[in-house]
Amino acid sequence: MSTRDLLRHTFLCCALALAGTAFAQDDDPPIPADRLQEVKAQRSAYLTQKMGLSPEEAQRFWPVYNQYDKEQEAMQRERRETMRALRADKDLTDAEAADHIERGLAAQQRELDLRKRYSSEFIKLIGARKTLELHRAERDFNRELLRRMRDRHDAPPPPPRR
Repeated sequence: MSTRDLLRHTFLCCALALAGTAFAQDDDPPIPADRLQEVKAQRSAYLTQKMGLSPEEAQRFWPVYNQYDKEQEAMQRERRETMRALRADKDLTDAEAADHIERGLAAQQRELDLRKRYSSEFIKLIGARKTLELHRAERDFNRELLRRMRDRHDAPPPPPRR
């Protein structure tokens, strides 16, 4: 797979991942399971290439990463549901607002704890340098997606087909 193809696949992965988040936030139907699987496979290829994983490392790494991803998605889903409930409740008392703040901070702490726990696991599996590269690759993946989405949003619409 060429670098250009890899970037194209990466963009597709990111777009679908973010679209799924946007759909979930707007109560629209989620991404179909087969498309989500395709996106995850493409993300795996991108991250594997960026991290320089050997076949043996990839075999050990991906089951753990997939579990991490699953737990992270569950936490994000919970956070979206909390935010949706918060948006619906316009007349909060100070006590209710303080409770929402505490719950939000507790959720962020759980997410940080999850990241720390899995980072330790990744270091054991693939080493610290490749774990650091994983975090960079994930960040780069998301930045590229946002850039392309912004570029696409700023571009004029295509002319109508005849």
